[in-house]
Amino acid sequence: MIKNKLIKVKLLCLSITAITSFACNQNNGLSEFNAPDKPEVTKDSLKIDVANIKWQISEYLTGSHFVYANEPDNLYKDSRISDWMERSKVKVIRWPGGTAVQNYHWDKLNGIAFDCDTWEPDYNSGYKDPANYMDLDEFIAFCRKVGAEPMVGINIKSGKKYNKPALAEDEARRLILHCKDSDYNVKYWYIGNEAYATGFGVKEYATYIDKYASILKSVNPNITIIADWKFGPQAKNRFNELIQVAKASEQLDIIEVHEKWAEGWGLISGENMEDWQKESPLYDGLLSSYTEKFYAEMDKAGKKVKLAMNEWGIGNIKEATPFENGLVAADYLIEIFRNKIVMACYWNLNMGNINSRILKVENYGTANASLTEISVIGNVFSLIAPAQGNFLINLENPIQGIHGFATINAAKKTVEIYLLNKNSDDINIPIQISNYNIEQGNVKQSTYSQLGNIIEKPYGNVKLKELIVSVPKMCFTRITIN
Repeated sequence: MIKNKLIKVKLLCLSITAITSFACNQNNGLSEFNAPDKPEVTKDSLKIDVANIKWQISEYLTGSHFVYANEPDNLYKDSRISDWMERSKVKVIRWPGGTAVQNYHWDKLNGIAFDCDTWEPDYNSGYKDPANYMDLDEFIAFCRKVGAEPMVGINIKSGKKYNKPALAEDEARRLILHCKDSDYNVKYWYIGNEAYATGFGVKEYATYIDKYASILKSVNPNITIIADWKFGPQAKNRFNELIQVAKASEQLDIIEVHEKWAEGWGLISGENMEDWQKESPLYDGLLSSYTEKFYAEMDKAGKKVKLAMNEWGIGNIKEATPFENGLVAADYLIEIFRNKIVMACYWNLNMGNINSRILKVENYGTANASLTEISVIGNVFSLIAPAQGNFLINLENPIQGIHGFATINAAKKTVEIYLLNKNSDDINIPIQISNYNIEQGNVKQSTYSQLGNIIEKPYGNVKLKELIVSVPKMCFTRITIN
């Protein structure tokens, strides 16, 4: 009987290995569609306790950015963009984009995203044709098209820089009045962007948050106020400053963190894919530890401020392909999903390093810009999107180079396991699931493969006591059990 059971386990392992290695074996960037070598089964198991529920995962973790001046009308006529957003369950979009909020004026847009402010005394940069950019009304229309909540930014820099506080405050008031009168139902409002880099100290920024929050809430008291700071660089004490901002403001609901892997101005990270493989997990766990410290500090202060990552992203990873940028994005998303992050928006959809953009565009920067394709990075978002709104359950993982999390849906029937293999070899992993009322379940594996697409293969009905999954090398995988 023991011998028969071993045979069954080996057959199961072999069938799963064949499925996943078919998708992911690499040879000079291409997939080999031949029979793989069978990897060894690890001595350690992943242990999942369905009854140990941590919290419900937010529905707003695959959000996007529109940098208004880079979003021409012609580009968004292409239905592939809205189709991708719906597949990826993009439920929040940030506008007018990060630093663009520092010099934009919502009812007199110049179509220039950075540095050129129409309040400059000697402004002479002109105004681009509206076909070149996405204005507020177009933004709201697109959000409604894809079912996303709009997040709108308030310019606090211009009023300070040009000594026009009354004009700046009136601009904010007119903006929210326009949204209210137009029934736009904008719930989320962010106050400035990266104020630490534009001359705002901690206490001054907290004062501005409260001043503009009061203006906005005088029109709509039911909105959510968002500000931002950073975790790094550690040498500048940014994390402690973030805590000070959150404690000093009386109106703040959410504080977001802007960090990009492979950038030198934030948390210390690597520069290439070899560096990335050595980080176990991303940033060597700093995102998790800082998140835990943040909520501990809020509890001690009696504050209910939540944490978001509304400008997370990827810098210039040396010699990395779009597929490899997707692996780093998957690693980042795992950290976001398995921590108490209430909202996250990826930087960026349509600007930044070309290998990390979601949209691949020709005639970039012109009114004639058009979509050539959705980058393979977009598949990472589609793969992880079903976890939004599920309940995070306990996952014990002793295996080096394997990172992930597990969820169960609201009906307590479907378990999903998300695993990233940062190792250079396929790994067969036994999975032990406790307190699950299913002994034999339908198992399916979905893998972000080295071709950049998602390969879906069913295992069929499997006795869960005998479940062994093959996690392909340098791939991101979702296991669905129901």
